[in-house]
Amino acid sequence: MGDALARRRLLTSARAELLDRPDIALPGIPRHVAASWRRSLARGVDPGVVANRFHPDLDVESRLVRCARPVIEQLAEQVAGIPVCVALTDDSARLLVRLDTTTTIGRIADTNNFAEGFGYDEGAVGTNGVGTVLESGGPVHVVGAEHFVEQLQEYACAGAPVRDPFTGRIEGVLDVSCRAEDSSPLLLSLVRSAAGRIQEALLHDRDADQQALFDHYTRVEARTRRAVLAVGRRTVLTNTALQTLLDPGDLVAVQDHARFLMRRGPAVDDRLHLPSGARVRMRGSTVTVGSTVAGLVAVVTVLREAAAVAVPQTRPLPEPTGTSPAWRAAWTGAAQALAAGTPLLVVGERGAGRRRLLVDVDRALHGEGHVVELGPADPVDGLPEGLPRSGPPPLVVLRDLDLWDAAAAAGAVAALRGTGARLAATISDPGGTGPLTDFGHSVTVPPLRNRSGDLAALVADLLDELAPGRDARMSAGALRTLARYAWPGNVRELRDALDVALRRRPVGVVEAADLPEFCQSAPRAILRQVDLAERDAIVHALRESGNNRVAAAAALGLARSTLYRKIAQYGITG
Repeated sequence: MGDALARRRLLTSARAELLDRPDIALPGIPRHVAASWRRSLARGVDPGVVANRFHPDLDVESRLVRCARPVIEQLAEQVAGIPVCVALTDDSARLLVRLDTTTTIGRIADTNNFAEGFGYDEGAVGTNGVGTVLESGGPVHVVGAEHFVEQLQEYACAGAPVRDPFTGRIEGVLDVSCRAEDSSPLLLSLVRSAAGRIQEALLHDRDADQQALFDHYTRVEARTRRAVLAVGRRTVLTNTALQTLLDPGDLVAVQDHARFLMRRGPAVDDRLHLPSGARVRMRGSTVTVGSTVAGLVAVVTVLREAAAVAVPQTRPLPEPTGTSPAWRAAWTGAAQALAAGTPLLVVGERGAGRRRLLVDVDRALHGEGHVVELGPADPVDGLPEGLPRSGPPPLVVLRDLDLWDAAAAAGAVAALRGTGARLAATISDPGGTGPLTDFGHSVTVPPLRNRSGDLAALVADLLDELAPGRDARMSAGALRTLARYAWPGNVRELRDALDVALRRRPVGVVEAADLPEFCQSAPRAILRQVDLAERDAIVHALRESGNNRVAAAAALGLARSTLYRKIAQYGITG
């Protein structure tokens, strides 16, 4: 008892001196407590009162809550003989669940606003077993006068972070709180163990694709000391070797390229140039579940010497635009073919920039005005006579060759022979297309979803095209919204989205709310028209309510649980 009283006096005296002199040393005070006190003081926390805020729109049916609830109930049974509150918060220190072992401790918690919906971050209530865990990144045990706010100094709390088993990111905090006299170091051990069980539940709470990808990654990573990458539809796994091998920009480029490659065959062995100028080799294989490609697992190594064979050129090739390895490879291949006069086939999804690639490369090689385009509906009669007679040989681009009538495509190619014109074509589906034997080289343009590193530059270029001379730019939040969207319509769809945004905000900084509603959705499956309409209505209601889900549910006439389910179903990110 004497030791506890002396300890309390030391803490109370040190805290009082800190309030008078913020730069004073704090001998005898645990390092994590002293650091938390200083943060609380710097953020203006009132030491005399709990002044936290209620958040009415929390998702109390989230995956984290679903995985944690059985563990919380088990932990409450383990400590049933002690009056405690077992609580789970999200990654912003907001209480999602609270389970009490006695009604008395529950009433005390309510008095201190330690209840579902309230926030317990350090910036609001100072040192505690939730906010301090998030600040320090590790488990803490805060007892009695170690709390910064006087109202909480009769209590103790032990908290531990709950991390995502894939990314290591803190998803929430598990906390056990009680009166100080009922506290024991055992509580910290119990809460750390329980947090580990929640993480294990999160690990197993994934679909078959994620499970297969994780299992394959684990096997590969266990067999090598090299850098290993696993990429799925919504999952990225990297070991420490890869994180230390590549800088952040290169890492994003490698992930984009892996998603591009995983649809192109079971085995991968590719060399790629990265934005920093590094050159790496990616070797691995795809992971399948039935007929579905779940992802790709690859070993990444840095190449010490260039592996590419030099192609003789009469002039230097233009420098590729963009940072995506797949886009740069397509640019370089196209430049080599067009400079040599080799008929070129450009493969890629519609709207991905196939035509833009040809026009930009040819402009870099020969200047403006030497590209002639023909579509499936354009007449080919009299084609040779209609070609330019002066300057460099024109580049004739047969757009969407896979949509052409076979006879018309063969006739167009035949008409171009002997004219001196250079030939190129764009296709989306090479299967069953006509005169492919007339082309000597092909390149593949990656879809926009595999070019996240190029997104900011593409947006800036498109804004210049759509609003020439105007001061129109994208906010960081709007760019993040664009980056989360999958862009099934590729660059063409991006251009349309920016056009809508500029109609809403013609000049100045374009915000996320100015973008079309569909940009704030990342669904896991293709949506029907009725689903698209419902999704857009939900996004609009959330915007109108300031992202207050309770108000949005009321405006839509939906139960709150139904709104949460539909937000998850449509992948709404706003």
